[in-house]
Amino acid sequence: MKTLADTPHDLSGVPTIAELLTHPERASDLPADIARALLAQVASLQVALLGRAFVVDGHGGSRDRLLSVKDAAAKLGQSTEWLYKHASTLPFTVRNGRALRFSELGIDTWIRRQQRR
Repeated sequence: MKTLADTPHDLSGVPTIAELLTHPERASDLPADIARALLAQVASLQVALLGRAFVVDGHGGSRDRLLSVKDAAAKLGQSTEWLYKHASTLPFTVRNGRALRFSELGIDTWIRRQQRR
């Protein structure tokens, strides 16, 4: 993974990710290679946050798992082709760059809601 230290630019004026969260318009002033390096750092953080976001707290709470396309298709009783085709419309789809995963708890919730209809 490329880091800011790997970029050939003077980094003294580069805003931190925290500063960019506060002032996202500053991203348009970044050189492309620095923007890519920051994006790689944010992607790593996103993975960690997604892992935590799908934890259900409480008494005996269960942790969510991110399923592969094959595992999610099997759980849904659909083909992997169907899942790829409909991934963008399904509320339990989790994208991380090119990786496509599916929240197991999200699938369970979605199935329950479909059954109530």
